[in-house]
This record gives sequence, C-alpha cells and structure tokens, in this order.
Amino acid sequence: MVKRGQLGLCLILLLITLSLPVGAERERDDGYFTLVDKEGRTICRTAHEVKKGDQYLSAENKLYEVEEVKEDTAHLRLVRQVDLEAAIAPSLFSRIADAISGLFMREEYVQGDNRPVAIYHTHSDESYVPTDGRSSIRANGGIFQVGESLAQTLRERGINILHDKTPHDPHDAMAYDRSRRTAAELLKKNPIALIDLHRDAVPADEYAGEINNTAVTKVQLVVGRQNPNMKAYEAFAYQVKAVVDKKYPGLIKGIFYGDGKYNQDLAPRMLLVEMGAHTNSREEAERGAAIFASAAQEVLTRAGASNRAVGGGATRSLLWIVGLALAGVAIYFVLNGGLGKMRSGVGGDGGGTEMGSADTPQGDQEPPKEE
Repeated sequence: MVKRGQLGLCLILLLITLSLPVGAERERDDGYFTLVDKEGRTICRTAHEVKKGDQYLSAENKLYEVEEVKEDTAHLRLVRQVDLEAAIAPSLFSRIADAISGLFMREEYVQGDNRPVAIYHTHSDESYVPTDGRSSIRANGGIFQVGESLAQTLRERGINILHDKTPHDPHDAMAYDRSRRTAAELLKKNPIALIDLHRDAVPADEYAGEINNTAVTKVQLVVGRQNPNMKAYEAFAYQVKAVVDKKYPGLIKGIFYGDGKYNQDLAPRMLLVEMGAHTNSREEAERGAAIFASAAQEVLTRAGASNRAVGGGATRSLLWIVGLALAGVAIYFVLNGGLGKMRSGVGGDGGGTEMGSADTPQGDQEPPKEE
C-alpha cells in the first residue's frame, strides 16, 4: 500500500511538473538564433526558440529545415523551392470535396459578408525601443498601436474589425495559454480571420525595409508545427504571402515553422504576424502594418478562401462518412454474392418479362419442335 506521505510527495511533484513552462512556444530573452545554410549564409534571425525539425520559408520561397542547433546558430538544409501558386491551387479532389461539404456546412460558415477580422495580442507588453523607450511595457505595449494601424487600414476599406486589447502578461511560456481564452471568445463572434500580432526581438536590419522611399518594417508569419490544422493554416499563410508578394515583393520576409501550436489548433484561418523587432521604431512598424493590411485584405476577407479553410474539418468528416458508406456497400455486395447476383435478382425476381413469360419459368419452357 502507498503511504500517505508518499502519495502527498507524488502529488507535489505532479503539481510542480504541471506548473513548469512547456518547451514549445518559448522566446529567448537573452539574444536570438541565427539560421544559416550549408554555405554559412544567414537566412534568418529570430528570437523564437529554434529546434531541430523547425523550418523556414524565405522571402524567395526557398524552404529550409533545421538539421542541428549549436548554441546560437541553427544549421539548415535546403528542402525545395516552393511554388506558392501551385501550392495553394485547389486540386480537383478538394474542389469536389468543398462542393459536397458546402451542402452540409452551417449557414454561418457559408456567409462571408460582413464577418469581422479579429486582432489580438498574446504578448501585450511588446514595444519598440526607439519610440516607446523600452522593449516591454506591461499590459500596454506599443504593439497595441501597431495593431490599431492594421485595424484602421482595414476599417477604411469597409471591413468590420474586432481589435481586442486584453493583456496576457507576463511575457512567458504560459502567455499563449492565457491568450487562448481571448482567442476562443473572439472565435465565438465568427470572424473570417483571426490575427495574433507580435514583434520580434532581433537586430533592426533583420526587419528594416523601404517602400516608395519610406522606411517600413518587414513582416514574418509563424506556423505552429504541433497543430492538427497545420496544413490548412500553412495554405492560408501561403495565400497571404502570395498575394502580398505580387504587390510588395519582400515585404513578407519569410515564414517560420516553430515547434508549438500558437493557438492555431483552434481554427484554420488564424495568422500569427510579427511586425518588425523591438529595435525598429514603432512608426515604421505602423506603416508596415498598414501596407501589409492593404495588400493582404483580399485574402483576409475573401469568403471563398474562408469557406475552404473553415470547412476543412467538416470536409474531412464528410469524406470519412462517405468512405464508410462506400465500404458498407462493398461489404454488402460481398456478403450477398457480389454484383452479378444482384443483377440476376433484378432480372429474374423483380417481375421481369424480357426473358420469357412471367407465368412460365425459364427452366420449364419446352424446346422448339423440329419441323
């Protein structure tokens, strides 16, 4: 029997274990990682915790994977060149599946008109040193004003906006658990897209950009690898990057695939956006956010894209049902003698008159007399 003291010790150890921050979704507070290719060229710098298996899609759409991490350097191998247009083009199978699922989806998912774009901030303290004076302002970071710039640009184009400024401090590994409640509440309002807006923590030149002779910050998207919706989310991120690339090539500097969920398991059309770094000015980030919003609005607010993404789970469920039904039909045929027996039953027992009189069985007919 387990003694009370041992049981108590086990419970204490369990509570300590549960209270420890998880390894995923963490960010460094003492520097950043540099991601380099086989030739030692810098592909990206990020404050996200980088692990073996993480991936990075560069501005030029080259997909890399982390092979090993040594101290502050992550070594990459080139996986392939990604054709965004081909990657996001729906296949014939998916078009048929979408058409079928559209018959069964709830009305609220089919209607895209006037559905809002929602914005929130997991790291509500994130700020910009050149403008805000420090990198972190508890519960009222400069990131809120950058979010408002993104929101206002969309409002000016007639788009409904939900900009939630709920604080989720402190800035630790549990911040995503706290912001999950905010994201879930926003999803109850049926947004067409949900954006978690952040900033990075790397040298300023990593995100420094210029559009029409005006200084702006570049953008990085983040995809969580520990996520059952990853492929749907990746497709959404690809759609956003493809349309922005056509208007402002290089504005989206890349897509980081990190070892975490980032709450993206809640819905497929969730976008984690990093707008500059703490070393960039907030004004540059605000301009970058406005330009990003104007370029990406086509994807953010397009009902067709939303129907495909939100209906992804419904489509998969429907395909399982259809598959099970077909399997049931196949089993029925096997147990009942196959398709041939079914055909003979239709021809013989169903009152058919093609092969002789209904009153005279085929086997009882007399052969014709010879003359």
